[in-house]
Amino acid sequence: MKKYNQVLTIGSVAALQLLNPQLVEAQKKPTNVLLIVIDDLNDYPQVLYDYPGLKTPNLTKFAETGVIFKHAYCAAPVCNPSRAAFLSGMAPYKTGVYDNNYTIENSPAIMESEFLPEHFKKNGYTTFTRGKIFHTIPGKARYEAMWDIDGGKGNYGPQPETSHFPDTIKMAKMFDYQPWEGPESDHPDNITAEMTIEQLQKDHDKPFFLACGFYKPHNPWTAPKRFFDMYPLETQQMPPVNENDLDDLPELAKKWASGPVDYYNILKRTGQYASIVRSYLACISFLDYNFGRVLDALEKSNYRDNTIVVVVADNGFHMGEKLHFAKYALWEKTTHILCMWRVPGMTKTNVECQRPVNLLDLYPTLDELCNLPSPSQKLDGRSIVPLLKDPDAKWEYPSVTTYLKDNYAIRDERYRYIQYHDGTSELYDHESDKNEYNNLMKSDPDKYGDVVERLKKYIPDDSVVGNRQGGNPFGL
Repeated sequence: MKKYNQVLTIGSVAALQLLNPQLVEAQKKPTNVLLIVIDDLNDYPQVLYDYPGLKTPNLTKFAETGVIFKHAYCAAPVCNPSRAAFLSGMAPYKTGVYDNNYTIENSPAIMESEFLPEHFKKNGYTTFTRGKIFHTIPGKARYEAMWDIDGGKGNYGPQPETSHFPDTIKMAKMFDYQPWEGPESDHPDNITAEMTIEQLQKDHDKPFFLACGFYKPHNPWTAPKRFFDMYPLETQQMPPVNENDLDDLPELAKKWASGPVDYYNILKRTGQYASIVRSYLACISFLDYNFGRVLDALEKSNYRDNTIVVVVADNGFHMGEKLHFAKYALWEKTTHILCMWRVPGMTKTNVECQRPVNLLDLYPTLDELCNLPSPSQKLDGRSIVPLLKDPDAKWEYPSVTTYLKDNYAIRDERYRYIQYHDGTSELYDHESDKNEYNNLMKSDPDKYGDVVERLKKYIPDDSVVGNRQGGNPFGL
């Protein structure tokens, strides 16, 4: 009977293939990867927080074609350690890459790893990059060798011609804004979109790993003027800010809130706060425009049905929430990220997953989806393939975010627990306090002892000392 059933099954599959030649063709095609990485995009888009008036139709459109993770978090809340983590699959506390001035080259642990594009190239993929994927690189020769086609990193610009801020502010023009009236085709992110589209229009004889990195909405907040025109200042809503929000925080957290530069109060004092927020929204819509162009090109290409699409932000950004105007913190706004997946033949359309995931999960997930052997290093994330198949699948793991040495945020579906290196802590219940106004470790710590003990179990027992190049924003 067992043999008969096997023959019947094989025959049934063969019959289905005869009836559906497209299925046969799809099965013959290798799996490609399109990885889109967005710089400093917080959770304002409609698919997450839904900031009033923000227009991101293309991100919303793509979310409807796959799975969006509503509780996705970065491994570190700043560009370099975040990208180093998901490109190596190794957590910051294992590598010592804690901030932008902890370069990849100075971490022995991470230099011994296979970076994600290296791993794909080693296993027969053509690798392409354009825009910002790495922040610091593992040496020029090694970086160039991991890419078959290097379209260049682009840059953060264009910077405003004049600054709205005093020259005494460090990197004032870099932290500035301006509607840009030059040719849109000259903007670095437009060039990134064009070069990515060009690759999607080509005939490839091998599967590809295509990494597209958009700089916006990272500062300087310059975007074509038409995107600024979407957000008239007179009707713009401002972020929810509680001016007493620091009262129940530990002293170290207060220091972080006003650092590395107290931009929030500078913006208010100079009358630039509303204009900067407007500029950030404009840059998000500009990003959405270029993202839409790339996805449209994929839809029209020969690769739509055999390309995994992953869309992530490297970290979030505070626009005044917690009286903080930067990243460099462990609260929700700077750790909560966009994370969307579409896997042909696996993911359903318009799916939301509430399980907490981390950018460290990207490497092992792609490894499994593309049926690649394990890399040389131990990966610290977990494959989220079970959640791509079933968003309600059992998932017992919270997300762990690290900033600098021995400072951690543990986030499950409901709570955020923060523990600093001096032993002080914060706890927030997102079921009743999504803006994190009420630090329960200050107001009612005894009531939440069980919650704290459960989350503290995920704080690493040990962490390596990083090799810092230069100073640290907080002098730590």
